Amino acid sequence: MTTIGAASGAQKLNKGKTMIKIKHYKLLYLILSMTVIWTFVFNYLPMVGIIMSFQDFDIFKGITGSPFVGFKHYADIIQIPALRKSIANTLLYSSVKLFIGFPLTVIFALLLNELRSMAFKRVVQTISYLPHFLSWIAIVSLFYTFFELYGPFNNLRAMLFGADVERINILMMPEHFLELIFYSNVYKEIGWGTIIFLAAIAGIDPQLYEASMVDGCGRFRQIVHITLPGILPTIMIIFILSAGGVLNANFEQIIGFQNLYTQEHTEVINTIVYKYGLQQGNFSLATAFGLAQGIASFLIVYGVNKIAKKLSGIGVW
Repeated sequence: MTTIGAASGAQKLNKGKTMIKIKHYKLLYLILSMTVIWTFVFNYLPMVGIIMSFQDFDIFKGITGSPFVGFKHYADIIQIPALRKSIANTLLYSSVKLFIGFPLTVIFALLLNELRSMAFKRVVQTISYLPHFLSWIAIVSLFYTFFELYGPFNNLRAMLFGADVERINILMMPEHFLELIFYSNVYKEIGWGTIIFLAAIAGIDPQLYEASMVDGCGRFRQIVHITLPGILPTIMIIFILSAGGVLNANFEQIIGFQNLYTQEHTEVINTIVYKYGLQQGNFSLATAFGLAQGIASFLIVYGVNKIAKKLSGIGVW
């Protein structure tokens, strides 16, 4: 009885402390509550629609009136002719972005941190951030303008190799599609991606750099032995979370660069969902695609997190 009473008293004490904290930080909790409500309404409430993947959904009958068909649409997914190619393309495009583009972002953040002129650093950061605020359609339009037959790219080739050089449009060549996807993604997002790494670098104790200078360390050795270990937890967490996107190629980017000459060879999961699901009004198939993709992405994040935690001791959970 004494033990039960002590436990009950401890619970009441903890509850009292919690209420005191809530009252003290009531403005912060109010702001947090708005975020929680927004997340629930726009991220969790729509999950009710998952039931559509198990129905022959009719827009006029709604979720409650549409007939239940079980896993029929999941079986239909496997039978889509372009599925295997689209999965391979999605993995290829996303893996290149992750395993090459991600390290480039970290390297760019390290280079920015080494700039000693604050004015020049701000100019470089601003220029690198700006493309992030453009839509993918605007970025695609820029690339189409640059690489068109009489655009800057072909004009430069004519200047270097003579006016008789054959003008080409690489946007219509499937073999160059991966390069376009990679470089356009780097152009648009590399500057924005450095923000969190620069913030992590700013949190490293300056005394570590001062002590290393006394020991004779140069800038490169400081990066290797202080900066990189200092931001390693941030790098690992961002990498783990990014790994979940390997099955989710950027739809706007892909559909923007696709054309009649390339789309047959460059389909990805997202474009298959759009063409076989939404364009044809098969919302149940599109929902089944989305649920299967989400589950697979979660399993990838879980696996990568487990491996990362085993190797480095750093994980999301």
